[in-house]
Amino acid sequence: MQTKRLVRRKRGTVKLSVTVKRHLERKYKPDALKQIDAAIQAWINADAKKRGICTVHVAVDDSAAMLQVWRDYFPEAPRVRPVLGRVTARKIKRVIDDLWEQLAPDYLVLFGGTDIVPMFVVDNPNYSAKGDDDKKVSTDSPYASSFPSYLVPDRVMGRIPDVVSDRDPAWLVDYLATATSWKSKRASFYRDTYAICCDQWRYPGKKCMQYIPKPVSELFISPPTRDILTSARNRLSARLHMIQCHGSPKDTSFYGKKDSGRFFQAITSATLRPRLKPATVVATGCCYGAQVFSPKDPHAKKRGQWPMASTYLRKGAFGFVGSTMITLHDPFNMLLADSIVAEYLHSVLSGASIGRAFLDAKQIYLRRLIFQQHYGLDAGDEKTLIEYVLLGDPSIHPIIIGQRRAIALAAEDRELRRVVRKLEALQIRQLLPKRARATPSRAMAKKVFTSAQLALNKHVIKELKEFRIKPTAVRVQKVDTPLHAEGEARKAPRQSLEYHWSGRQVRGGQKQIRVLKAETDLDGNLLPQRTTVIYSS
Repeated sequence: MQTKRLVRRKRGTVKLSVTVKRHLERKYKPDALKQIDAAIQAWINADAKKRGICTVHVAVDDSAAMLQVWRDYFPEAPRVRPVLGRVTARKIKRVIDDLWEQLAPDYLVLFGGTDIVPMFVVDNPNYSAKGDDDKKVSTDSPYASSFPSYLVPDRVMGRIPDVVSDRDPAWLVDYLATATSWKSKRASFYRDTYAICCDQWRYPGKKCMQYIPKPVSELFISPPTRDILTSARNRLSARLHMIQCHGSPKDTSFYGKKDSGRFFQAITSATLRPRLKPATVVATGCCYGAQVFSPKDPHAKKRGQWPMASTYLRKGAFGFVGSTMITLHDPFNMLLADSIVAEYLHSVLSGASIGRAFLDAKQIYLRRLIFQQHYGLDAGDEKTLIEYVLLGDPSIHPIIIGQRRAIALAAEDRELRRVVRKLEALQIRQLLPKRARATPSRAMAKKVFTSAQLALNKHVIKELKEFRIKPTAVRVQKVDTPLHAEGEARKAPRQSLEYHWSGRQVRGGQKQIRVLKAETDLDGNLLPQRTTVIYSS
């Protein structure tokens, strides 16, 4: 611990930025690399002079650079070995973990897109052949966790991406200009909001607006609202954006939807691009919202147009929160993707950095499920936590709260929060439920399906029939939860069964998923308020 205290006393707040040199050199020409290097140096200098942040930027596969970091920051400690051979996400995380142990940073940045610093690709805990058919999930979550379980993050982290397979350095240089020049604003700067959700999710959309909090009257519903309408189009210049619509792979648009199955364009990157203002804060609940692909990609639905996330970052937004895969929503409650989006925006507007706000959104999600509602997260919750990422410099503070604090005092506050987050993450991790496959009888599955339908309204039951969800086509897991309802003795884990019935359709070129979820005791009796229907975006 002596080395950590020495680094913090000398350097104050520390931000660790990691990249992969050979991938950058393989992708960019020498002149482009010079532009990127100059932008990185300006970013480092601004952090040091304006914000009291020591930014340690290092290529984890560069032996000389790793040696220099060791000499500069922790020569009394053992050297951290660079990545050798083929670069993988697992190897990069090993180096990050070792550097984290020595530097004890407040922030972590992954510098580059997935072809520079690869994402982890993990199993989808919510996979169903007839429902959520994402077999794998691309995620940065393991980098954000100092524990083996990447469901519980404890590091403030973001990724500054370029665009996969695109050799234009401007994707990095333009965003670094934002990360170099940003200044915190008064809360009134974010008074106006561009908020839109599809018609199916108007109820959780309104709850999100109340939670942020913003006037519900400012929420656009799509349809009938389209981005070509003047009222919505003009609102794109607002500095706070919340988008809860539908998305699809390699698509530069988000969509609204009517019950009839028709999809309507809600917002496109082409419409957004000329209207977006610098310093915008945005969070989305759209499928594939955080995907970053080349405008020249032959599989892009509208070649030549920028991906939505890249449009925000290149045009001066502070950061972008979104999902890498299919997102999940409860049409009646602020859960799953809606919870992440609302918690993030609420925390930003309360004065947190975008990185801390994103970490808070995930930890608050977990705390609410485990400590307040007294049951563990299910497979849909797990997928939501894994697939959500922050694109941007996590140290950016959009809003000033009260008087600006002294740099030294702010650094002490961050160090204390870092310790508390890790302790809280450890406690949450110990209380995560454990699951095992279960095989109840067909009669039991039918009984639970019939009981679950009694808790649903007629409209939802009709949709389940349209998606051809059958009572015997069910996935069941036995759940051991180390928590009990208030007042119960905690001699053994609470045991229950989780039932999932799934259906999938393609409507208007968009893949749609419905999942009926019910939790019972071991005898098949429904647990109170544990039946819901999950929609995909």
